[in-house]
Amino acid sequence: MAFLDNSGDIILDAVLTDEGRRRMALGKFSIDKFALADDEVDYSLYTPVTASGWQDRRILKLPIFEAFTNNVSSLSSKLLTYTDPSHLYLPVIKLNNVLPGAATVNDGAGPQDGYYVAMNATTVTHIKTTLGYQSATSNGYRYATDGADSVESQLVFDQGLDTTNLSLGLLTNGTSARQNLFEKSYLVQCDNRLLELSPPQGGAKAAPNFVDDDNIATYHFGLGSDPQYFAMQDGGLGGQASPAFEITTPPNAAPQVLNTVIGSGQQGQIGSRLLFALRSTLGSRQGLGIWSDLGSTESITVNGTPTTFTIINTTVKIQGFTTGYQINVPLKLLKYTS
Repeated sequence: MAFLDNSGDIILDAVLTDEGRRRMALGKFSIDKFALADDEVDYSLYTPVTASGWQDRRILKLPIFEAFTNNVSSLSSKLLTYTDPSHLYLPVIKLNNVLPGAATVNDGAGPQDGYYVAMNATTVTHIKTTLGYQSATSNGYRYATDGADSVESQLVFDQGLDTTNLSLGLLTNGTSARQNLFEKSYLVQCDNRLLELSPPQGGAKAAPNFVDDDNIATYHFGLGSDPQYFAMQDGGLGGQASPAFEITTPPNAAPQVLNTVIGSGQQGQIGSRLLFALRSTLGSRQGLGIWSDLGSTESITVNGTPTTFTIINTTVKIQGFTTGYQINVPLKLLKYTS
């Protein structure tokens, strides 16, 4: 729902989702919890050098979104309350694109800061034959077929305080307030018709905790219950997955964290690292209906050769369960037929 301030009466515009209407029809509708968001607010409009009381005038005049029923699109920037006012930095979650084989799309035409995802064996074979193994995994490609190794299929997310103004350290070794910024569990959402998730080093596919009426599957990964989705860390505080997310001290060199997007490798406070592998669903590998319903054809230049694929644009959403921070990774799903 949304608040609409029309400089007179303040209007509360409430729209029920499909699930809300279902529960109301059953007579079991009650609001137990709610969340607030500021999706429409652009804080870069704040003008600190203007007259007192007018710094945020442009922000206050921004139009407010009307309520809409699509739960995937709403509440993208939820508001949080931190009880400790001493925090100078708040944690973030960032897609790691600096690990070997983890580079995102850099061709200027694909999903910015995202990946092309080959959805079946025919597509993988074509890309490998055209590009070669190393090129494919260093130019923004992921392989979502069963049996693809971790370098080919995984997404890696680093969490922590992303600043060079703090000396290198682990959030778990800081003050109690800083330790509370360590993310121990994550929510991951993706289209259940297209993608599934599995441990990066192999194993049984994860079962979604919930699939909503828009076919969006929500997975919950916790450090204690799902260590196969968390990187190993110093002192056994992490999980079981590789590559590790820890501080190392090379001979005759300062301590550092290799291949991290948090801090600089020698600064920043390191939190947790989430890893999971993308897997295509049976329907997206073999079926034609989902591609004709949701897809289109597009010519993509692969190693200088234009190639026509059937494509579907989608995203994977990652949200910290403790901190609430979230990011979306754009994906262009590829299916090659001839």
